[in-house]
Amino acid sequence: MSANNPYQRLYGRAYFEGLHELNFIGNNAYREAQRLETIEVLCSPDITDEVLELGCGTGLYTRLLSPRVYRVTGVDFSATAIEKAIAQGQRDNIQFVMGDMQDLSMFPDSAFDKILAIDVLEHLSDSQLRVSLREIVRLLKKDGVFVFFTPCRSHWIEWLKSRNIMIKQIRGHVGVRSETEYRRIIQDQGLEVKSILRYETCIPILRMAERILKNIPVIGNFFVSRLGIAVSN
Repeated sequence: MSANNPYQRLYGRAYFEGLHELNFIGNNAYREAQRLETIEVLCSPDITDEVLELGCGTGLYTRLLSPRVYRVTGVDFSATAIEKAIAQGQRDNIQFVMGDMQDLSMFPDSAFDKILAIDVLEHLSDSQLRVSLREIVRLLKKDGVFVFFTPCRSHWIEWLKSRNIMIKQIRGHVGVRSETEYRRIIQDQGLEVKSILRYETCIPILRMAERILKNIPVIGNFFVSRLGIAVSN
C-alpha cells in the first residue's frame, strides 16, 4: 500500500496502538487462534526459511516466527508501525523495513521461501492486489509459498455489511473477497491455490453452529467467515 494511498489516514498511531488488542466478539482469542493455525499449518515455518511478512504492522507475527526460521523480514507502508515494531526489540534474524507491497524493489528476485500476509489483502483494491501479487511472484523462490488470512465476502455478516444492513463495513476494508474471487485473481497471476482453511465466525454461540454449517455443500459458503489460503508458484 502506497504511502500516498488515500486510506493512509486510517492507519495512524491510534490504529496501531490498538491493532492486536483482543475483545469479546470482533477480534477475540478464538480469531487469533485461527490466524496462528493458518501460519502453523499453511506456512509450516522451518529453520531454513527466508520469510517475508507483508503488512507486518507492529511485528507481532514477525517476532513469533523469528525463533523458528532462518530469517524473517517485516514490511509495512506505515512509518508509525515500523517505528513501533523496532521499539519492541528484535532478534538478530529480524529486519523491519518500511515499504509498499506493490513495489518491493528493495528485495532481489527469488529472495524468499515463504511470504505471509495476515489480515492485509482486504485493505487492497483489486488493482492493488494484482500489482502486489506480481511482486510476490517475483520474490518467491521456486516452489515457494504465499500464505494469507483474510475475511470472506460470502459470509452472511459480510453480506449484511455490503448492503449496509444493521452492520457497517470496517473502515479500510476496501477489498473483501470470496474464495471464488481469490481463486480467479490468483490464477490470473500465474499462481496456484495449494490449500485452503475455511473458518467459522469467532462470535461465541454462533461459531458452534457455523463450525458445522460451513461444511454443507453450496450453503456452507454463507458460514465461512475467514479464509486461510496457501498459494504456490
